[in-house]
Amino acid sequence: MAKHRFAWEDQPEKNKQQNNLLIGTRPKIDNHKIIMTGGDGFDGYEIMEYKGMVWGISVRAKDIGQDFAMGCKHLSGGELTSYSKLGNESRQRAVDNMLRMASRLQANGIIHVDFEISGFAQGSSEVVVHGTAVVLQAIENYVPVGAAGNILLDIQQTLAKK
Repeated sequence: MAKHRFAWEDQPEKNKQQNNLLIGTRPKIDNHKIIMTGGDGFDGYEIMEYKGMVWGISVRAKDIGQDFAMGCKHLSGGELTSYSKLGNESRQRAVDNMLRMASRLQANGIIHVDFEISGFAQGSSEVVVHGTAVVLQAIENYVPVGAAGNILLDIQQTLAKK
């Protein structure tokens, strides 16, 4: 019986990356990149150092004309698109501010990320986002627990038999 070959088996570097993922080694977080989670850590990464609290704040307002138009929209119903756009812009600006702060601390991860949003009733948007900046390092040969770990282990053992 002929052995089935995957396309990535003909590419040594890609084969190495595939095997590393199967045994659980996570990719290294490149310089100047920061990953975030609302949880208390990242599967497959060890927290090496806690850098401290980081936050970002954005307070933005629409002009009076847009605010009046959105007031009229209350009468007819539907999405208040100007306010939705305002909320998205405010949230992104707050996240960008938090990421800059974490970068200054030389962190590559932020855990316990949480948002607080207020102010839409007055035609403005205040967004505060905060978390804990950390330095993460990939755990070599990490195999996750639970279903995902069992599946990866089963795949690895099946491939090893071939």
